[in-house]
This record gives sequence, structure tokens and C-alpha cells, in this order.
Amino acid sequence: MTVEQPSTALSKPETADHAVEEELRAEHVLGRAIIVGVLVAVPINVIVWVGLVAFAVSRTGSALGGPIGMAVVVGLLSGLFFGTWAAFVGKTHLFEEMDRTVDPGKARSGSETHDTAGRSPST
Repeated sequence: MTVEQPSTALSKPETADHAVEEELRAEHVLGRAIIVGVLVAVPINVIVWVGLVAFAVSRTGSALGGPIGMAVVVGLLSGLFFGTWAAFVGKTHLFEEMDRTVDPGKARSGSETHDTAGRSPST
């Protein structure tokens, strides 16, 4: 008697709902945008911070090693922040559009708002 082992190959997970599939796609697009944004923003921020600190410290005549090291770390952190921020700002429309298609009531601009009793404000 032979026992067949299940395949360990990775397969694409099955999604039952189109909305879940759309959300996963938007999250993958956002993830890629974050990676690209960070890869672009980190070198720019490091160069800017190192330049600013080098210019400021070079006029004092003191050692440059410590301040330049701190400038690199600050540039790295600010690059992470601004790269991630730019990606979120750039891809927000995907999630807003998804919200509109899932809940059409949100698509309205709220021209008629109701109070807790369900009355229109004009009554």
C-alpha cells in the first residue's frame, strides 16, 4: 500500500470574494510603492542631512566623524518616514475607490444627513 504525500508547492490562495481579491491587490500595490518610495527617499535624505551637517560643522573646525554619523542616521530615519508617507499619499485613491464600490452609501457627499431619530435636519 502506498501513501501519497500532499504537495508542498506553494499555490495561490483561493479567495471567495471579489472584494477581498481587490483589497489584496491594493495592499500589494501599496507595499511595492512603499518599497520604491523608501529606496528613493533614503539616499536623498541622507545626502541632504550629511550636506547640512557637514556645512555647519566645517565652519567650527571640530571633528566631522560623529556629526556626520548622526546625520546619516537622521537621513535614514527621515527617508523611511517620507518614503512611506509619499507611498501612502500616492496610493490612497485605491483604497478610497474600493470603499466606494463596497459601500455605495459612502460615495454620496452626505447631502442629507440625519440625526439620531432618523429625521432630516430641515424638519
